[in-house]
Amino acid sequence: MYKLEDKYYDNDRGYIYIPIRWREEFAISNGSIVGIDCEDDVIIIDKNMTREFTQKISKRGALTIPLELRQKLKHKIYSIYIVHAEEKVILAV
Repeated sequence: MYKLEDKYYDNDRGYIYIPIRWREEFAISNGSIVGIDCEDDVIIIDKNMTREFTQKISKRGALTIPLELRQKLKHKIYSIYIVHAEEKVILAV
């Protein structure tokens, strides 16, 4: 697992940018659909379409976290982690 230093998800804004390096490695491009889920206040983003929510990656890798999911979160700021082996982006405190 790799932590993106100085990059955070701010729950007040409701979106993150997935860096191009990880989008390319995980074969995610603008317009791709990803699955998003929350388990124990940790947000998981990957290509698993059976997750609770799905969202489209927009320009420059922007991804909006669904409002219903944001309202469940207990914290305001989350660190961004990359899990290479599972091709996941994880937002955790």
